[in-house]
Amino acid sequence: MGTEHPLVDGTGDGYVVSETVLPVVALTPMRADLFLRAAADGRRVVVLTPDAARLTESFRQVLDGADGRWVVRAEDGALRDGMTGTALTRVADAFRTPGSGDAVDPRHLAVPVPDQVQFVVSASIRHRADAGIRLGRAWETFAALGPGSTPVGWGTHEPVEDAWDKDTLTAAARARMPHDARFSVIGSPDAPLAGSVTARRTDKGVEEVVTGLVGVGAPGTPGVRRAHDAATVLLADLCRTALPLVAMVFARVGSADLTVRPVLEQDPEPVAMLLGAPAVQGLGLDVDEMRERFGAERVGRPRVPSLVLRFRDGPSRPDATGWERLRPVVDHLGRDAVERLTGRDLGADRHSEEHPHAP
Repeated sequence: MGTEHPLVDGTGDGYVVSETVLPVVALTPMRADLFLRAAADGRRVVVLTPDAARLTESFRQVLDGADGRWVVRAEDGALRDGMTGTALTRVADAFRTPGSGDAVDPRHLAVPVPDQVQFVVSASIRHRADAGIRLGRAWETFAALGPGSTPVGWGTHEPVEDAWDKDTLTAAARARMPHDARFSVIGSPDAPLAGSVTARRTDKGVEEVVTGLVGVGAPGTPGVRRAHDAATVLLADLCRTALPLVAMVFARVGSADLTVRPVLEQDPEPVAMLLGAPAVQGLGLDVDEMRERFGAERVGRPRVPSLVLRFRDGPSRPDATGWERLRPVVDHLGRDAVERLTGRDLGADRHSEEHPHAP
């Protein structure tokens, strides 16, 4: 692929550069097309932005999934990786494996004002490949963590054009089968929500993957406490309407509009986890042992139980962080198994004192 695409401003060895001066970089139809065409040509995408630019959550997910890079150019011309803060001499350095001696641009370490407590949510749900399948219920469950009750819109690109409706969402995914179908999901300014839902065929039917962010309120507000209290109840509710494999809820502070800024993000703190019936059976878990050792709650169907685990009793609890409670569970289940289930790297030690503004 050469420079014929309208959004390509330069090329390098195995990558294309797309530069923009827009304050918010979203997954527009043209940018989605750029990712598709670059992948078909065996190239990755570098998005080059000014220091003040932000990415939408949906664009960030696609950029990450395509192994692309976000390069930020400061006013003085200095380059850095927008995600890691690594100082770069040239754009091509964004694809170099980071080393221990790499410098981090001080601008990446700026601590922004914590506008919003964000719940980082994810779920993998199994469905039978039949006419009764209905996608989107998981997002309605997660939306209830915040001040809203459902998402307000969905679409293939941003800005999304369709009002939230599970039936039309499901029909659109069905029309794309057997290919994967990915859609952006949004909330409202008063009930912010941003993420995606992906449906893919598997040998067991259809897998629905939900991932994104839910704004639950400003730090210290009653909404944050309510969201922590509701997390395990809502995860248990997933088992009443679907067959989840796993679901996770983490908490962190971030921007009110849920966009991604080119600064060091707070490491999300584990709030709650659902191990669905397929995971309980596949991992050979003893339900009574999980309850006695880790306080797991048995939920779902009596004959094929699921487990919900709470890792935070509330915001800013000083005596035990979520990571301290999650770590022994991970050790018991097997780190590799949990990372495969959740798609998260759980290897690094985390400590609450590293993030004094933990939600």
